Amino acid sequence: MSHTLDFLSDNDVRQINRLVETLDRSNFDYFQIDIGELKVTIGKGALPTGGAVAAPMAAPTIAAPAPATAAPAAAPATPSPSPAAQPRAAAPEAGWAPITATTMGRFYSRPDPSSPPYVSVGDTVTADSTVCLIEVMKLFNAIPAGVAGTIAQVCVQDAEVVEFGQVLFYVKP
Repeated sequence: MSHTLDFLSDNDVRQINRLVETLDRSNFDYFQIDIGELKVTIGKGALPTGGAVAAPMAAPTIAAPAPATAAPAAAPATPSPSPAAQPRAAAPEAGWAPITATTMGRFYSRPDPSSPPYVSVGDTVTADSTVCLIEVMKLFNAIPAGVAGTIAQVCVQDAEVVEFGQVLFYVKP
């Protein structure tokens, strides 16, 4: 490693290596984390950079703090849609409100394998109703509906990896 990363401990390097391995096994194209002055971007596909998309990277990169004007050296490429971004069901009707993933992770429709799902099509929810869990690195985040109404469509399958902002459900308000 270069002298600019000498402040990383062996444990930090191991954690970054685990992130690389986790990304390699996932459906995601990239992962970016900022911790203090350290910015780590790991990618295996197209990396969005301020609205533009960079070409797929040959290997993950670890970047030290860089000026905001730094631009990727790779030429723009057309990204291919990820499997999670492709539609699974009919398009939502006008007026339906989406419930989106508040984080990336694994979607769970039920609190445990022996329990029924939090919600199913036709169930009535309030804004505070828990509709699912999203697990990230062994942390389970309860996702509230955020809107009152009736579940009209479930857009993802149980145990599927979801991305931040991905539509999980549609609700008829």
